[in-house]
Amino acid sequence: MTTLLQFVEPFQIENLYPLTITRPAADLRCGILTIAEKWMRDLGIGQENTGFLTREHLNHPQSRFKAFRTTESSGTIIQVHGAIIPNPLLIAHTKGLKPGEALSHNNEIIVSCITTESNEISNTINYTDSFDSIDRPYHIFALNGKEIIQDFARITGGRSSSSLTSSNRALGPHPIFIEEGAKVECATLNSNDGPIYIGKNAEIMEGSLVRGPFAMCEGAVLKMGTKVYSATTLGPYCVAGGEISNVVFWGYSNKGHDGFLGNAVLGEWCNIGADTNASNLKNTYDEVKVWNYSSGRFEKSGQQFCGLIMGDHSKCGINTMFNTGTVVGVGCNLFGAGFPRQFVPDFSWGGAQGFVTHKLDAVHKTAALVLSRRKREYGDFEKQIMEYAYKITAPLRGEE
Repeated sequence: MTTLLQFVEPFQIENLYPLTITRPAADLRCGILTIAEKWMRDLGIGQENTGFLTREHLNHPQSRFKAFRTTESSGTIIQVHGAIIPNPLLIAHTKGLKPGEALSHNNEIIVSCITTESNEISNTINYTDSFDSIDRPYHIFALNGKEIIQDFARITGGRSSSSLTSSNRALGPHPIFIEEGAKVECATLNSNDGPIYIGKNAEIMEGSLVRGPFAMCEGAVLKMGTKVYSATTLGPYCVAGGEISNVVFWGYSNKGHDGFLGNAVLGEWCNIGADTNASNLKNTYDEVKVWNYSSGRFEKSGQQFCGLIMGDHSKCGINTMFNTGTVVGVGCNLFGAGFPRQFVPDFSWGGAQGFVTHKLDAVHKTAALVLSRRKREYGDFEKQIMEYAYKITAPLRGEE
């Protein structure tokens, strides 16, 4: 009998907006891997037997978030709360579940074991041990250093690294792992505080200074002279330059020039203009308040350091300045002098002087051009997601 893995959405998925408007919670990247990829590796379940029980706009024949990809007609299904990060103890309890059993934490089911014939739960087990979860966007960068270390072990265990050339300087006791095809020249790699992972065909250009824990995924690039502080991740095919500290870039996003970005999360297909700077600490050193889509107001984050949170397909022009804890929604285009307000609604066009709506046709046109530059297609599935995002965020822009 085949074991299937299925991710279910958190009850209040809006708490993770704008990042989860365009993806399931389990597709959030923290560390090197997404939450889904961590569970798949830890449970030994392949992609062909993994699915997502998610929202309607993420279902499409072209979607990578299908319910199941298997052709099996019967099997056991492990259902997992999509915002929960696995650890060895939680994985051991999950593997011990029998059909009809579930683990609950604070009266919420976090993992269940059902079958393709029956989703009935007859025995709920109270799980009292600790685990991490992504309940707000800023939890991603807050947990990123820890998760880089965990994912490094998942990915590199029992494997051999490619060699670092003599033009580089490496120091520190933690390992540096270089995948096949990666290029690193004339860089300083400091692993005193954690490991450094350099993905397949990634590149670190000359003069870059890197402190671990740090990870760059397949095809990512650090441009010449980049300064990278701990707990930073570059997702697949991202480009980064300037000064970055505790930033999580997701796939295909760019910050290729000078300027500072710290304690931040950038979604996919974002672009940060040259000399953009984002504050991550208030002058008063107070706790940072961050916009919450679910409550429709700013909430205390528990973070003294919190920079930019940016949704997919958003861009900012040269010399843009962001206040501490700024949230930029999906599909925005920002430019001009001054600081935009601390919450920029999805599909906004403008800056500190005010906003108009970034019309959907224009968003589609730009996205198609951006994806084609990376030899990717902006297809019907991507359009469906953006059309849904445009519709549900209309009230935030004062539209019906």
